Amino acid sequence: NTITYSDKIDPELDGLECLYTLQVEIDSGIQQSPLHYQDTYFSILAFVLHLEGETEMALEYLCKAEEALKEDKRDETDFIVTYSSFAWIHHHLKNQKDMERYRDKVRSISREGAAATVHGEKGWSFLKLGSMFFERAKESFEKALELNPENPTYNMGYGVVLYRIEDLDKKHEIKPEYSAAVKQLRKTLSLDSGYSEAMTLLALKVQKYDEREADELIVKALVLSPDVPHIIKYLVHYIKKCSPEESLEMIKSALVQTPTSNYYEVGVCYKEKYVQLIKSGRRDEAAAYVKKCIRFLSEAVRLDPSNTNAMMNLAEAYAEDQQLQRAEEIFTNLIQEGQLGEKDKQHCHFIYGRFLYFKRNDEDRSVEQYKEAYKIQVYSGDRKKAGERLRQVATRKHGQMSNEIWAFLAAEDENKVSRGCSPSEQDTGLS
Repeated sequence: NTITYSDKIDPELDGLECLYTLQVEIDSGIQQSPLHYQDTYFSILAFVLHLEGETEMALEYLCKAEEALKEDKRDETDFIVTYSSFAWIHHHLKNQKDMERYRDKVRSISREGAAATVHGEKGWSFLKLGSMFFERAKESFEKALELNPENPTYNMGYGVVLYRIEDLDKKHEIKPEYSAAVKQLRKTLSLDSGYSEAMTLLALKVQKYDEREADELIVKALVLSPDVPHIIKYLVHYIKKCSPEESLEMIKSALVQTPTSNYYEVGVCYKEKYVQLIKSGRRDEAAAYVKKCIRFLSEAVRLDPSNTNAMMNLAEAYAEDQQLQRAEEIFTNLIQEGQLGEKDKQHCHFIYGRFLYFKRNDEDRSVEQYKEAYKIQVYSGDRKKAGERLRQVATRKHGQMSNEIWAFLAAEDENKVSRGCSPSEQDTGLS
């Protein structure tokens, strides 16, 4: 699903710099932001909502971006891109007075002082719009660093985008001593030793060459940011690269050095170890780890009943432990209670559909859940996989079910679905 924005800039908005004044085409999901950059995340969501015709809702997200900046007690110059976005949106909505108010706010901010901020904000925005924008993100951070070379945030952004660019090249492995990303991430940590994201990315880069340093970095990041989802995601990615024995040592280190309340994080680690053992054919050993996973995730849910991520992981763990009724109760309760955000709801429908297909052998009900996931207009990996599963079923089946699935996909996509689409790589049903 590609969204393009290319309106001509009105002379009244001349000089404003934000996503609305750039030629932008989006072809991937927006990456969630670390807590430090929630304003950028809200601004990008506002931009996407505008492109989808939800301009009033876009305005609400710009308000959230402004509030995030205020909560962080940011400098006046940090507001310039958000104010520019406000001016553009109000102009689009023909709110002339509001447009002029925000435009004047932008003009009252020193352009010279705000130049680095504008480049830095562009860098974070491009970074979060996906891989097709990584080079533009890199250029933006380089310009920001030319103006403010010791700024930890710009150095961090530059390190992240260098990591992403190097990570795209799957054919060539770059040793740490030759990696621009490693050099930049080390510089970031020398400027501010508290950047847990820099620690996790650096750990992933040096993992193969210096396990001790990598382990220390990962555990320190977990201690600093025990409840931040993207840090847990990196931790799981790190453990995937370890042998089952090495991953167990990592879990033990995390248990020793993190607060005892971090049951969710440890439960996720045990779940990943379980998956590793299953994939390596060590099913007998794996059984013990799924039970440990259940124990920790159950405690996480008991301590924080609002932790829906823990609940979904717990449901999957119950399914692997053949406690199918418990798993299904969690899935149905989460969906029926209506407390999930759109992305989490989409994920829940998808993994529930996978559960029904692989654990209940109930293809009809699994198709319904995949449809529910696909209906949610959040362009994510879950939506893509739900579509692939539906196409697999429609290709394999004949008659009414096949026709209904193709019709559903065509209606959701608002264009003709190619029936020659090859099924995606098969999933084992494991997370």
